[in-house]
Amino acid sequence: MMEKIQRFGSAMLAPVLLFAFAGLAVGIGTVATLPNIVGDLANEDTFWYQAWTVWLDGAWTVFRQIELLFVLGLPIALAKTANARAVLEAGMVYLTFNYLVAGMLNFWGQGGSGFFQLDYNTSISLDNSDSYGTGLKIIAGIKTIDTGIFGAIIISAIVVWVHNRYFDKKLPDFLGIFQGTQFVYAICFFLMMPIAFIFAWLWPYAQHGIASMQGFFIASGALGVWIYTFLERILIPTGLHHFIYSPFMFGNAVTPNGIVKDWPTHISEFAKSDKPLRELFPAAVSHCTVTRRSSRPSVSLPPSTPRHAVRSVKKFSPC
Repeated sequence: MMEKIQRFGSAMLAPVLLFAFAGLAVGIGTVATLPNIVGDLANEDTFWYQAWTVWLDGAWTVFRQIELLFVLGLPIALAKTANARAVLEAGMVYLTFNYLVAGMLNFWGQGGSGFFQLDYNTSISLDNSDSYGTGLKIIAGIKTIDTGIFGAIIISAIVVWVHNRYFDKKLPDFLGIFQGTQFVYAICFFLMMPIAFIFAWLWPYAQHGIASMQGFFIASGALGVWIYTFLERILIPTGLHHFIYSPFMFGNAVTPNGIVKDWPTHISEFAKSDKPLRELFPAAVSHCTVTRRSSRPSVSLPPSTPRHAVRSVKKFSPC
Protein backbone atom coordinates (compact mmCIF):
# COMPACT_ATOMS: atom_id res chain seq x y z
CA MET A 1 0.00 0.00 0.00
CA MET A 2 2.80 2.42 0.90
CA GLU A 3 4.47 1.74 -2.44
CA LYS A 4 1.25 2.58 -4.29
CA ILE A 5 0.82 5.82 -2.35
CA GLN A 6 4.41 6.83 -3.05
CA ARG A 7 3.90 6.02 -6.71
CA PHE A 8 0.94 8.38 -6.72
CA GLY A 9 3.10 11.07 -5.15
CA SER A 10 5.76 10.67 -7.84
CA ALA A 11 3.04 10.77 -10.53
CA MET A 12 2.24 14.32 -9.44
CA LEU A 13 5.71 15.37 -10.62
CA ALA A 14 4.91 15.24 -14.35
CA PRO A 15 2.22 17.97 -14.24
CA VAL A 16 4.04 20.11 -11.69
CA LEU A 17 7.22 20.33 -13.78
CA LEU A 18 5.36 22.34 -16.42
CA PHE A 19 4.90 25.16 -13.93
CA ALA A 20 8.57 26.08 -14.23
CA PHE A 21 8.46 27.25 -17.85
CA ALA A 22 4.83 28.42 -17.70
CA GLY A 23 5.64 30.62 -14.71
CA LEU A 24 8.72 31.98 -16.49
CA ALA A 25 6.67 32.80 -19.58
CA VAL A 26 4.06 34.61 -17.49
CA GLY A 27 6.78 36.52 -15.66
CA ILE A 28 8.45 37.67 -18.88
CA GLY A 29 5.14 38.78 -20.37
CA THR A 30 4.16 40.60 -17.20
CA VAL A 31 7.45 42.49 -17.02
CA ALA A 32 7.19 43.40 -20.72
CA THR A 33 3.84 45.13 -20.09
CA LEU A 34 4.76 47.09 -16.94
CA PRO A 35 4.50 50.86 -17.58
CA ASN A 36 7.22 51.64 -15.05
CA ILE A 37 9.64 49.43 -17.00
CA VAL A 38 8.75 49.86 -20.69
CA GLY A 39 7.10 53.27 -20.42
CA ASP A 40 4.71 54.28 -23.18
CA LEU A 41 5.11 50.92 -24.87
CA ALA A 42 2.69 49.58 -22.26
CA ASN A 43 -0.19 51.62 -23.70
CA GLU A 44 -3.00 49.36 -24.89
CA ASP A 45 -3.00 50.79 -28.42
CA THR A 46 0.66 49.91 -29.13
CA PHE A 47 1.72 46.83 -31.07
CA TRP A 48 4.23 46.04 -28.30
CA TYR A 49 1.50 45.78 -25.68
CA GLN A 50 -0.84 43.82 -27.94
CA ALA A 51 1.89 41.34 -28.92
CA TRP A 52 2.86 40.68 -25.31
CA THR A 53 -0.79 40.38 -24.31
CA VAL A 54 -1.15 37.62 -26.90
CA TRP A 55 1.99 36.06 -25.42
CA LEU A 56 0.39 36.18 -21.96
CA ASP A 57 -2.81 34.59 -23.24
CA GLY A 58 -0.74 31.60 -24.28
CA ALA A 59 1.46 31.66 -21.19
CA TRP A 60 -1.56 31.35 -18.88
CA THR A 61 -2.67 28.08 -20.52
CA VAL A 62 -1.16 25.77 -17.91
CA PHE A 63 -2.67 27.70 -15.00
CA ARG A 64 -6.10 28.19 -16.59
CA GLN A 65 -6.41 24.50 -17.48
CA ILE A 66 -4.71 23.10 -14.39
CA GLU A 67 -7.38 20.41 -13.97
CA LEU A 68 -6.66 19.04 -17.44
CA LEU A 69 -2.97 19.12 -16.64
CA PHE A 70 -3.38 16.74 -13.71
CA VAL A 71 -5.95 14.56 -15.48
CA LEU A 72 -3.56 13.97 -18.37
CA GLY A 73 -0.40 13.84 -16.29
CA LEU A 74 -1.25 11.19 -13.70
CA PRO A 75 -1.81 8.24 -16.09
CA ILE A 76 1.71 8.70 -17.46
CA ALA A 77 3.13 7.25 -14.24
CA LEU A 78 0.18 5.28 -12.86
CA ALA A 79 -0.92 3.25 -15.88
CA LYS A 80 0.78 -0.15 -15.92
CA THR A 81 0.54 -0.66 -19.69
CA ALA A 82 -0.16 1.51 -22.73
CA ASN A 83 0.39 4.79 -20.91
CA ALA A 84 -0.38 6.91 -23.97
CA ARG A 85 -3.75 5.19 -24.39
CA ALA A 86 -4.47 5.81 -20.70
CA VAL A 87 -3.80 9.54 -21.16
CA LEU A 88 -6.23 9.63 -24.12
CA GLU A 89 -8.87 7.78 -22.09
CA ALA A 90 -8.44 10.04 -19.06
CA GLY A 91 -8.79 13.19 -21.15
CA MET A 92 -11.96 12.08 -22.89
CA VAL A 93 -13.56 10.65 -19.76
CA TYR A 94 -12.88 13.87 -17.85
CA LEU A 95 -14.51 15.93 -20.60
CA THR A 96 -17.45 13.50 -20.61
CA PHE A 97 -17.78 13.90 -16.85
CA ASN A 98 -17.89 17.68 -17.13
CA TYR A 99 -20.46 17.62 -19.95
CA LEU A 100 -22.65 15.29 -17.88
CA VAL A 101 -22.39 17.57 -14.83
CA ALA A 102 -23.18 20.59 -16.99
CA GLY A 103 -26.27 18.92 -18.39
CA MET A 104 -27.50 17.88 -14.94
CA LEU A 105 -26.97 21.33 -13.45
CA ASN A 106 -28.67 22.94 -16.43
CA PHE A 107 -31.88 20.95 -15.95
CA TRP A 108 -31.86 20.26 -12.21
CA GLY A 109 -29.86 23.14 -10.71
CA GLN A 110 -31.28 26.24 -9.06
CA GLY A 111 -32.10 27.65 -12.48
CA GLY A 112 -34.14 24.53 -13.30
CA SER A 113 -35.98 22.14 -10.99
CA GLY A 114 -33.82 23.24 -8.03
CA PHE A 115 -32.68 19.76 -6.94
CA PHE A 116 -29.00 20.74 -6.92
CA GLN A 117 -27.65 23.69 -4.94
CA LEU A 118 -25.74 25.39 -7.75
CA ASP A 119 -27.31 27.86 -10.15
CA TYR A 120 -26.10 26.96 -13.63
CA ASN A 121 -27.51 30.20 -15.04
CA THR A 122 -24.81 32.20 -13.25
CA SER A 123 -22.66 33.95 -15.85
CA ILE A 124 -18.88 33.57 -15.65
CA SER A 125 -16.15 34.66 -18.05
CA LEU A 126 -13.97 32.30 -20.05
CA ASP A 127 -10.89 33.09 -17.95
CA ASN A 128 -12.84 32.35 -14.72
CA SER A 129 -11.87 35.73 -13.30
CA ASP A 130 -15.38 36.16 -11.87
CA SER A 131 -16.10 32.52 -10.94
CA TYR A 132 -14.93 32.79 -7.34
CA GLY A 133 -17.75 31.88 -4.96
CA THR A 134 -20.12 30.62 -7.66
CA GLY A 135 -19.14 26.95 -7.37
CA LEU A 136 -18.81 26.89 -11.16
CA LYS A 137 -15.85 27.05 -13.50
CA ILE A 138 -15.20 26.90 -17.23
CA ILE A 139 -12.88 23.98 -18.01
CA ALA A 140 -11.90 23.35 -21.64
CA GLY A 141 -14.83 25.53 -22.69
CA ILE A 142 -17.35 23.66 -20.52
CA LYS A 143 -19.18 25.49 -17.74
CA THR A 144 -19.24 22.89 -14.99
CA ILE A 145 -18.89 22.41 -11.26
CA ASP A 146 -15.63 23.65 -9.77
CA THR A 147 -14.04 20.57 -8.22
CA GLY A 148 -10.52 21.96 -8.56
CA ILE A 149 -7.69 19.49 -8.89
CA PHE A 150 -9.44 17.20 -6.38
CA GLY A 151 -12.07 16.25 -8.92
CA ALA A 152 -9.48 15.97 -11.67
CA ILE A 153 -7.36 13.59 -9.60
CA ILE A 154 -10.37 11.49 -8.61
CA ILE A 155 -11.60 11.10 -12.20
CA SER A 156 -8.10 10.39 -13.46
CA ALA A 157 -7.57 7.77 -10.74
CA ILE A 158 -10.84 6.03 -11.68
CA VAL A 159 -9.81 5.92 -15.33
CA VAL A 160 -6.37 4.54 -14.46
CA TRP A 161 -7.95 1.83 -12.28
CA VAL A 162 -10.34 0.80 -15.08
CA HIS A 163 -7.50 0.94 -17.61
CA ASN A 164 -5.20 -1.28 -15.56
CA ARG A 165 -7.99 -3.78 -14.98
CA TYR A 166 -9.72 -3.99 -18.36
CA PHE A 167 -7.44 -2.62 -21.10
CA ASP A 168 -6.00 -6.06 -21.95
CA LYS A 169 -9.27 -7.95 -21.45
CA LYS A 170 -10.13 -10.19 -24.40
CA LEU A 171 -13.64 -9.87 -25.83
CA PRO A 172 -15.44 -12.23 -28.19
CA ASP A 173 -14.34 -11.92 -31.80
CA PHE A 174 -17.51 -10.16 -32.91
CA LEU A 175 -16.85 -7.49 -30.26
CA GLY A 176 -13.14 -7.23 -31.01
CA ILE A 177 -13.46 -3.64 -32.23
CA PHE A 178 -14.43 -2.63 -28.68
CA GLN A 179 -11.29 -3.98 -27.02
CA GLY A 180 -8.64 -1.82 -25.42
CA THR A 181 -9.26 1.93 -25.32
CA GLN A 182 -12.85 1.61 -26.57
CA PHE A 183 -13.72 -0.86 -23.82
CA VAL A 184 -12.14 1.29 -21.11
CA TYR A 185 -13.97 4.41 -22.32
CA ALA A 186 -17.28 2.55 -22.54
CA ILE A 187 -16.97 1.34 -18.94
CA CYS A 188 -15.97 4.78 -17.72
CA PHE A 189 -18.83 6.41 -19.65
CA PHE A 190 -21.38 4.40 -17.69
CA LEU A 191 -19.47 5.02 -14.47
CA MET A 192 -19.47 8.77 -15.07
CA MET A 193 -23.27 8.96 -15.05
CA PRO A 194 -23.70 8.21 -11.31
CA ILE A 195 -20.36 9.87 -10.45
CA ALA A 196 -21.42 13.10 -12.17
CA PHE A 197 -24.74 12.99 -10.30
CA ILE A 198 -22.96 12.44 -6.97
CA PHE A 199 -20.58 15.33 -7.61
CA ALA A 200 -23.39 17.69 -8.68
CA TRP A 201 -25.36 16.71 -5.57
CA LEU A 202 -22.73 16.40 -2.84
CA TRP A 203 -19.73 18.43 -3.97
CA PRO A 204 -21.21 21.79 -2.86
CA TYR A 205 -21.27 20.38 0.68
CA ALA A 206 -17.66 19.27 0.26
CA GLN A 207 -16.82 22.79 -0.94
CA HIS A 208 -18.26 24.18 2.29
CA GLY A 209 -16.24 21.69 4.35
CA ILE A 210 -13.01 22.42 2.50
CA ALA A 211 -13.63 26.15 2.84
CA SER A 212 -14.17 25.71 6.59
CA MET A 213 -10.92 23.79 6.99
CA GLN A 214 -9.02 26.32 4.91
CA GLY A 215 -10.68 29.13 6.84
CA PHE A 216 -9.45 27.57 10.06
CA PHE A 217 -5.89 27.46 8.73
CA ILE A 218 -6.13 31.11 7.74
CA ALA A 219 -7.98 32.52 10.76
CA SER A 220 -6.24 30.64 13.58
CA GLY A 221 -2.93 32.41 13.13
CA ALA A 222 0.17 30.61 14.35
CA LEU A 223 -1.81 27.50 15.31
CA GLY A 224 -3.22 27.18 11.81
CA VAL A 225 0.23 27.63 10.28
CA TRP A 226 1.63 24.96 12.61
CA ILE A 227 -1.15 22.46 11.76
CA TYR A 228 -0.75 23.18 8.04
CA THR A 229 3.02 22.71 8.25
CA PHE A 230 2.72 19.56 10.35
CA LEU A 231 0.22 17.90 8.02
CA GLU A 232 2.16 18.85 4.91
CA ARG A 233 5.46 17.51 6.23
CA ILE A 234 4.14 14.38 7.95
CA LEU A 235 2.40 13.30 4.74
CA ILE A 236 5.41 13.77 2.44
CA PRO A 237 6.47 10.08 2.62
CA THR A 238 3.00 9.04 1.47
CA GLY A 239 2.62 11.65 -1.26
CA LEU A 240 -0.70 12.78 0.24
CA HIS A 241 0.72 16.17 1.24
CA HIS A 242 -0.48 17.39 -2.17
CA PHE A 243 -4.00 17.49 -0.77
CA ILE A 244 -2.81 19.92 1.92
CA TYR A 245 -0.89 22.50 -0.09
CA SER A 246 -2.69 22.23 -3.45
CA PRO A 247 -5.81 24.20 -2.41
CA PHE A 248 -3.56 27.06 -1.34
CA MET A 249 -1.13 27.01 -4.26
CA PHE A 250 -3.54 26.10 -7.07
CA GLY A 251 -7.03 26.53 -5.58
CA ASN A 252 -9.01 29.43 -4.13
CA ALA A 253 -8.27 28.79 -0.45
CA VAL A 254 -6.59 32.15 0.22
CA THR A 255 -6.70 33.92 -3.15
CA PRO A 256 -9.41 33.70 -5.85
CA ASN A 257 -7.27 31.75 -8.35
CA GLY A 258 -4.50 30.30 -6.20
CA ILE A 259 -1.14 31.71 -5.14
CA VAL A 260 0.66 30.34 -8.21
CA LYS A 261 -1.63 32.25 -10.59
CA ASP A 262 -2.46 35.37 -8.59
CA TRP A 263 1.15 36.14 -7.68
CA PRO A 264 2.37 36.89 -11.24
CA THR A 265 -1.00 38.46 -12.11
CA HIS A 266 -0.61 41.20 -9.49
CA ILE A 267 3.17 41.48 -9.37
CA SER A 268 3.05 44.75 -11.34
CA GLU A 269 0.79 46.25 -8.65
CA PHE A 270 3.17 45.09 -5.93
CA ALA A 271 6.11 46.67 -7.75
CA LYS A 272 4.39 50.07 -7.74
CA SER A 273 3.53 50.02 -4.04
CA ASP A 274 5.78 50.98 -1.14
CA LYS A 275 3.86 48.79 1.32
CA PRO A 276 5.51 45.63 2.68
CA LEU A 277 4.73 42.40 0.85
CA ARG A 278 3.23 40.98 4.04
CA GLU A 279 0.37 43.47 3.65
CA LEU A 280 0.06 43.30 -0.13
CA PHE A 281 0.09 39.51 -0.52
CA PRO A 282 0.02 37.85 2.92
CA ALA A 283 -0.94 34.46 1.47
CA ALA A 284 2.38 34.06 -0.33
CA VAL A 285 4.40 35.34 2.61
CA SER A 286 2.75 32.88 5.00
CA HIS A 287 3.15 29.96 2.64
CA CYS A 288 6.75 30.77 1.82
CA THR A 289 7.59 31.15 5.50
CA VAL A 290 6.34 27.61 5.95
CA THR A 291 7.88 25.97 2.90
CA ARG A 292 11.33 27.55 3.14
CA ARG A 293 11.95 25.86 6.47
CA SER A 294 12.46 22.63 4.59
CA SER A 295 14.87 22.03 1.74
CA ARG A 296 12.75 19.19 0.39
CA PRO A 297 10.73 19.78 -2.77
CA SER A 298 6.96 20.03 -2.45
CA VAL A 299 6.35 16.86 -4.43
CA SER A 300 7.44 13.29 -3.84
CA LEU A 301 10.23 12.71 -6.33
CA PRO A 302 11.38 9.27 -7.47
CA PRO A 303 15.03 8.42 -6.67
CA SER A 304 16.00 8.72 -10.33
CA THR A 305 14.85 12.34 -10.66
CA PRO A 306 17.72 14.50 -11.98
CA ARG A 307 18.89 17.46 -9.91
CA HIS A 308 17.80 20.02 -12.52
CA ALA A 309 14.23 18.69 -12.30
CA VAL A 310 14.22 19.11 -8.54
CA ARG A 311 15.38 22.70 -8.92
CA SER A 312 12.66 23.34 -11.49
CA VAL A 313 9.94 22.12 -9.15
CA LYS A 314 11.04 24.62 -6.50
CA LYS A 315 10.78 27.58 -8.86
CA PHE A 316 7.08 27.60 -9.67
CA SER A 317 5.99 29.51 -6.55
CA PRO A 318 6.80 33.06 -5.39
CA CYS A 319 8.88 31.66 -2.49
